[in-house]
Amino acid sequence: MKLEEYAERVVNRLPCSKWEKQDVKDELMDHLRSMKSELVEEGYGEQQAVSLTIQRFGPTGAISRELSESMPLIDKYFRKWFMTLFFLYVAISSYLLLLSPDRFRRRAFTVEWKQRMIEYGVPQYTHLFQNTKPFQSLVDYVFHYDHYSFGTVMYNLIGNILIFLPLGLFLPLLFLSFQNMHRVFFLTLSASLIIEALQLLLALGSFDVDDLLLNVIGGLIGYGMFRLGAAMIHRRRKSIRFDDDLSATPS
Repeated sequence: MKLEEYAERVVNRLPCSKWEKQDVKDELMDHLRSMKSELVEEGYGEQQAVSLTIQRFGPTGAISRELSESMPLIDKYFRKWFMTLFFLYVAISSYLLLLSPDRFRRRAFTVEWKQRMIEYGVPQYTHLFQNTKPFQSLVDYVFHYDHYSFGTVMYNLIGNILIFLPLGLFLPLLFLSFQNMHRVFFLTLSASLIIEALQLLLALGSFDVDDLLLNVIGGLIGYGMFRLGAAMIHRRRKSIRFDDDLSATPS
């Protein structure tokens, strides 16, 4: 067996893109050639050095299995596309939560309302767009749903969950340091708190502590989806059969 054929058998069934397989094969060939050169320098013939190199590296199936288990969930060639989707998600979310025309229409109304309340001598009503009592908004939407349109309820309940769901999914998928529920929780909470604070300070919306709760729930659901998907991928990889081949007869 030639070194090229040996390396091809190792990478043939790896669970990754063809480009990643080629990278793994090139790296493996560098190691194989290096060991073969050392054996030739020790006095072995060309064919004998090839055979010994293959024997010392071991069965192709065993190496393939080790490489498969150590590979990331997505290889670097697909990772760049997921990274692009992540930045696109951040841009769209920022637009919807802070920069959309609807936000600036709300800002005009909020600023006018606050000015009126100050002029009328009731400044306490300038805080009408703030809710710092946990579950107050949620209870209101659930038990007094007839006071709101269906779209308003869905936007404020389901929308606040869905807008942060991709964050909990993308973070652990793209960054190893975020494959931890606590880190995803704190980052989701921090991001939601920053957005709520900006909406309040810039009069682009209301500050609602229940929005923080729903945003965090969305992030944790996304993280749960990541864990479920990762478990399925690992299970599939373990089910792949890598046949051992110790043939060392040079061709």
